[in-house]
Amino acid sequence: MKLAELKSAGALLTKKVQALETELLKLPQAAIVTEHVFKPGIYERKIIIPAWTVLTGAKHKTDYKVRLEKGTIAVNTDDGVKILTAPLEFEAKAGMQRAGRVFDQEVIWVDVYENPDNCTNLAELEAKLYVVPECGLADSRTAVQKARIDFNAFLHQTGLTQDEMDALVHIESDLIDMPPNVDVELRDSMIHGKGLFALRDFNVGQIVCPGRLNGKRTPGGRFINHSCFPNVTPKKFGDDIYAVAIRKIYAGDELLVNYRKSIQVNFGIVLQGEQLCQVG
Repeated sequence: MKLAELKSAGALLTKKVQALETELLKLPQAAIVTEHVFKPGIYERKIIIPAWTVLTGAKHKTDYKVRLEKGTIAVNTDDGVKILTAPLEFEAKAGMQRAGRVFDQEVIWVDVYENPDNCTNLAELEAKLYVVPECGLADSRTAVQKARIDFNAFLHQTGLTQDEMDALVHIESDLIDMPPNVDVELRDSMIHGKGLFALRDFNVGQIVCPGRLNGKRTPGGRFINHSCFPNVTPKKFGDDIYAVAIRKIYAGDELLVNYRKSIQVNFGIVLQGEQLCQVG
């Protein structure tokens, strides 16, 4: 096949994958778990895909390696659609966007990239490695979906509407600026409105930012969005409240807190009832 024919075939396949992606986004998103592994000069993105899932990936900007650690998946390759079964490793070229169908066992799929600068900023890595769609990568879509569902459960528990919650958040009489040299910044959030994002890595147990100082709310107390899988939790130090990392946070990650825990720490109120996660 000539080069022009190869390019034409590749463009047609990409359109088909993107059309499939559009239809899949209309459906409930699978609970795909993503793990990030950093080794000297190497970044590995591991996804754990539930049985019977149909999924699409992002288009890759660089060559990389694939390591299939578990399960069987039908996926498009440079040589057409193939059924791959773990354990398996192969080289993959830039420009490919894949669609896959998992069978009756979960799949563990690992993309392995060269990372000579040992970068751990996930936003930078994703921009470098993928053509990220507007809807985000699969793991971020799942996290957003779950956060929104559980936020609605939280509103039901409190008896508040979204408009009433927004009005409370936007009260300005008790707001103060973030102190200097705090490594977070305000950005648009896929979850809701504005959110706070880490500018560097934080380890478990580290203070990320203040949420309340001298009885006043900082942007940390105002803009950290809710999630049923938070990466920070509010902790009191005297009369002040700080957001403390409860999971490894990488530069570029949005800070997320369980609002039930925030209400418990701020007001001593323990909410009972429906939720997707434990307050912990």
